[in-house]
Amino acid sequence: MGLSRVSIDSFMQEVSPVGGQRKILLVDDEQDILDILSCVLSMAGYDVDTARNGLEALHKTSLQDYALIITNLRMPVMNGKVLYAELCAHYAHLSQRVVFCTGDTGEPETECFLRACGARVIHKPFALSHVLETVSRLLDTTSVPAVVVRRALAPPDAVAASSV
Repeated sequence: MGLSRVSIDSFMQEVSPVGGQRKILLVDDEQDILDILSCVLSMAGYDVDTARNGLEALHKTSLQDYALIITNLRMPVMNGKVLYAELCAHYAHLSQRVVFCTGDTGEPETECFLRACGARVIHKPFALSHVLETVSRLLDTTSVPAVVVRRALAPPDAVAASSV
């Protein structure tokens, strides 16, 4: 994703933690995606849990209530579409608390599914600022300041120079 540890640290220095933690479940078969999102959302004050596929996520939702689920569409064992259908069938209150994070939006079948379910979508590759703004809009009354967005997208040396 092209982000260094320095740019993540600089980005997170500008983000104030949210009031009252909210539990988020991240579902993706790519460990790097889980790691970066978990780190950024945790530093922003959210309580984050992870699952490597839809089946693991479904099991976790049977044990824990989540305020938000961010899931990939294409995963082994159980994909995001099946996970969404299972959530709607067994945990209807979560159906409006699902965000799909995918790079698979060019296919007509995927576009049709996303339109039909009406869930929010974070397109891969994504900007961390967009993820935080989406989560904040869904869970909080605060939003990420514009300066955070600019710094997140700036090269690390530009961020360091602007902090002086």
